[in-house]
Amino acid sequence: MKKLFTNTVVVHSDVTSLSTILQSPQNLLKWVPDINSVTPKDDHFLISRTKSALNKFEMISVTSHDNSITYTSTGGRLEYELRFDLTDQGAVTLVEQTLLVDEDSTKLPLTFLAPIAKHAFRENLVGLERLVSIA
Repeated sequence: MKKLFTNTVVVHSDVTSLSTILQSPQNLLKWVPDINSVTPKDDHFLISRTKSALNKFEMISVTSHDNSITYTSTGGRLEYELRFDLTDQGAVTLVEQTLLVDEDSTKLPLTFLAPIAKHAFRENLVGLERLVSIA
């Protein structure tokens, strides 16, 4: 897996609360504006988007270890791992969002895709920050 980028944000929340939000993909509906539905299926979640996104449909599985939550996406045009590393910094939590892709399995031009994806994922991360700040 190749790291395409990392976004960071500081969130006014504790690690435990943030981890709980991230471990439940149904919460994506609250902080990712282009997601239309999240449907639980066995050990993964089916995601659909309303807008013309790179992945209109995908399957997400969630794993967690210590203060790291990983979304593994399959079934879309871009298969990826999106890792959230949470670091307690007292009254706030540092969230590092890293996108990893398998260069061999994608036919997409990653050089051109990376800055566009980084911006889109950053916007979603800001949505997470907003969700937590109003809770």
